[in-house]
Amino acid sequence: MKYMNEHTGSDLKSREEKVLKWLVRDYAVSGLPVGSSRLVSMDYFQVGSATLRYVLSDLESAGYLLQPHTSAGRIPTEKGYRYFVDRLMQSVLPERELLDSYAARIDDISQDLDQLIKNTVQFLGDMSHALVLMSKPQEQATRIRSLALHELDQDRILLIVHMSLEQVKTIAFELESQLSRTVLREAEHILNDLFANTDLEAVQQLVQDGTTDVARKNPIIDQILKQFNVVLSGDTAEDYRIYGAHQLLHYPEIADPMIFEFLLEAIDKHSLPRYLPTPLRTGKPSILIGGELGQAIFKNMSLVSIAYNGKGCSGEIHILGPTRMAYEKVIGLAEFTANKMKTLINTKYSK
Repeated sequence: MKYMNEHTGSDLKSREEKVLKWLVRDYAVSGLPVGSSRLVSMDYFQVGSATLRYVLSDLESAGYLLQPHTSAGRIPTEKGYRYFVDRLMQSVLPERELLDSYAARIDDISQDLDQLIKNTVQFLGDMSHALVLMSKPQEQATRIRSLALHELDQDRILLIVHMSLEQVKTIAFELESQLSRTVLREAEHILNDLFANTDLEAVQQLVQDGTTDVARKNPIIDQILKQFNVVLSGDTAEDYRIYGAHQLLHYPEIADPMIFEFLLEAIDKHSLPRYLPTPLRTGKPSILIGGELGQAIFKNMSLVSIAYNGKGCSGEIHILGPTRMAYEKVIGLAEFTANKMKTLINTKYSK
């Protein structure tokens, strides 16, 4: 099964794939560089330490592993994690006792949706050992009807998006340069030509593909499109439950005061969801690793995101942890939770 950014590089040999797979899994648990002697002790390989050292060296030369310091073992790079996620991993369901624990938390909730979201976020945070954000299910707009731009001052504008179901979203943001009213009106016309009366899935694809030649002629279009994940997400920041920031303290590579100051401030200001991309509308999980998140503050972190759907509504789940997160377990948790939420919404909250 492939997730999000499908691997497009050359295939590794079978032995290289096996070494990379078990090294990633071991490093996720221990956080310690993995050497050939450690791999031999796993009993998954029918070759000696010398052969495994050769394989590790080849993987390092190809950019899948790196050696933190001389005589140390290897750790995965972003390229190594991406290959593992796209080619090697298999998501696993949580153990039966964990599923029973979650079921026990929600048995007495009845129609209390807020409590359901709160308990689910805590369950995910405790089980994944990560920071979890989860939105309430929202009635799902399917189309952008029209867009408007209003000047707030010389370098700030307000984007107003009219959507189906009579939903209206407004996004105020600063521009990188001052603008004229002519440029503003031109940008408004371009945006409506691109997106008015267009399904959200098509809009999402247009944004991912990049702007057209006519859009590039306007100096502010690209800046505006960077805000479109807020439009496409279907949720406002205040609709999110957040739990598990303390879990990140267990990982030395991200237990940085600057990172935690940023995260805690973003949580207090309800702005953290704005830094996270919209999950795939197919309901499949997406995984972004390190630099793929597009923010320097997240360089040693990975994000697993998934949308959950019910009758006429949808919500989002985001799990933010270190790049060495246990991807197979976390993705299994995300998929299980999304399916459970869909069942609960359709049976308890849609009547």
